[in-house]
Amino acid sequence: MGFQLLSSLVITLIICFSLPAIGLGAALGALSIGVWSPLSVVSELARGHLVDFLMTFGAGNLSQGVLTICLTLSIVGGLFEVFAFYKVHMCHMRS
Repeated sequence: MGFQLLSSLVITLIICFSLPAIGLGAALGALSIGVWSPLSVVSELARGHLVDFLMTFGAGNLSQGVLTICLTLSIVGGLFEVFAFYKVHMCHMRS
């Protein structure tokens, strides 16, 4: 039972960390490429807001902001996984 929890938790933590990192990287990349599109003003404005948002969470550093958001979502996903594991196994023990 302990190995199942540990392996499931590790996979959940990795996925919950990597998905926001990929999403934020894709958003920044798309907005950076959007500078050459006809909507360059909108793209540049949105990119500036996203960078400001990430720098707020990173105390002025863009990469620390991304890391903070990814770690936070990873911890939340891990807590949900532990809760779900607990609920499933406690229901089976009672019956």
